[in-house]
Amino acid sequence: MFLSIVLPIILCFIPLIAGFCIFKFVLKSNATHLLLAVLLGLAAVLPISVIQFFLPPLNILTGLPILRAILKSLLLYGLVEEILKSLFVLALPKKEKSALDFLLLAFTMGLALGCFESIVYYLDHLQMATNRNASLLYGQIFLRIFSSDIIHMTCTGLCGLFIYSIRNKSTKVTCLLSAVFIHGFYDFFAGFQNSLRWFAIAAILLAIVECRLKYTALTEENDR
Repeated sequence: MFLSIVLPIILCFIPLIAGFCIFKFVLKSNATHLLLAVLLGLAAVLPISVIQFFLPPLNILTGLPILRAILKSLLLYGLVEEILKSLFVLALPKKEKSALDFLLLAFTMGLALGCFESIVYYLDHLQMATNRNASLLYGQIFLRIFSSDIIHMTCTGLCGLFIYSIRNKSTKVTCLLSAVFIHGFYDFFAGFQNSLRWFAIAAILLAIVECRLKYTALTEENDR
């Protein structure tokens, strides 16, 4: 039980633990606010899952599988998820927070959501893979650490910058749009079983670059 359930759950939370420690001890974020961000990230999983589950099938819009996959990625995993995450970001502490402080809280929330999603993903696949070698499932965990967790962290960071810009009366809708399209295209390419799935790495790198660019643009505007 330890090797099949307990240890994988611990491994799934490694990115969150590492991020929390870096943000708290290196970048001096408020520990209480970071914990709140963790709770918000965990809480966001339920409504996101429920809404995505109950949305009508997209085959009523198109019969083309490739177009249906694009719409599903952009609408479900992009638009719906990022808007819901933005609503939860609204609950993050904002008083006397710099853009960096708020971005780190959004990162923490995204990591919490991504790590919890990885646990659900692992347990679901464990149930369906009783005849599969456990090392394969461990490999999937590490793959998600360097892919899905980073996407959740960076896209939630973009949502955080969007909310921060609204509060500072310099609304940057492009931050939210970037999160929606990048997350959507990541999920689209990650769903392939051939060489096209490598384009998901480009989406991850683009998300990191976009976070940097949007953060720099926002802070430079605030300094004027």
